[in-house]
Amino acid sequence: MKREIKATLDRVEDGIAVFITSEKEISLEWPENELPNGLKEGDMVTIFAEIKKDQTATQESKKRIEDKLEQLRNKNGK
Repeated sequence: MKREIKATLDRVEDGIAVFITSEKEISLEWPENELPNGLKEGDMVTIFAEIKKDQTATQESKKRIEDKLEQLRNKNGK
C-alpha cells in the first residue's frame, strides 16, 4: 500500500523532527539528520509512505520469541 501524507513540520526536539499531518492531525517523528536541507518549522511537506509486510523479519522475530519462551520454560523446570 502506497500513500502520500501531507504534513507540517511542527518542531524539532532533541534531534527529532515532529510533523503534524494535515488529514487527521496525527504526529509523526523523524530523525532531524534525515531531513532535507533548509526545512524549517512551519514548512509543509509531502511524505511518501509504503507499507510492506516483511515476512523474513516476522518469522525471525517469532522464532526469537519462541526460543526465549523455551529457555524460560526449561529454566523454570516445566
